[in-house]
Amino acid sequence: MRLVMIVLGCLILSGCAFRDVIINPPESSSVASKLSGGDGREIVVHTPFADDRQIRERCGMVKNTFNSDTASVTCSSIPTDWLANLLAGELRAAGFKVKTEGVPSKVNGLTIDGVLITFFIEPVIGFWSITFETDIHIKLVATSNNGLNAERSFFVKGTYSALTGLSDNFQPSVDDATRKIIKDMAAAILTLMNRYPQLGMNSGHGNEIHIAVLERGE
Repeated sequence: MRLVMIVLGCLILSGCAFRDVIINPPESSSVASKLSGGDGREIVVHTPFADDRQIRERCGMVKNTFNSDTASVTCSSIPTDWLANLLAGELRAAGFKVKTEGVPSKVNGLTIDGVLITFFIEPVIGFWSITFETDIHIKLVATSNNGLNAERSFFVKGTYSALTGLSDNFQPSVDDATRKIIKDMAAAILTLMNRYPQLGMNSGHGNEIHIAVLERGE
């Protein structure tokens, strides 16, 4: 029976390999990490992120059974937009006061700017199954008017395994990668804010924060 399923999967993959696939932004509920501790502190997350991808015309590739690139995966909307908005929503859910444009209204308000470096999905054809892999790489820069300048890169790989190459199997991989990177970025921002408790709080003095460079994520 397993052999029959594998042969069937190969046939389905061959039949679908010449059709473009469209992926959609994950729902915010599917990436929720249930972080807390924002305590009403202010953050500005500029949306959308800047786009520094080497490949912008598509979000991934479709392959046939010979592992050849035969069609494209396209995003229904630009990932720089929805990734930034999902991060803003996750920080808002954690208790932060989040704006997506302009400048902080508080002297110690934090500003987050992001750069999308990689967003790409492709199937990896194995002997027994097909693994759909999504790579996302984002760089965040956090600044404040009173001296903070922190930078960190985030890289994740989302995966989803199946016996067939049906177009519906691409989306779960994207959802997995998005969930991981939103959680990692939100947790890192929360850690940064807790390291400097005065960030995002009302203060008439704005104590000087010396430049701090976060460790770069791999």
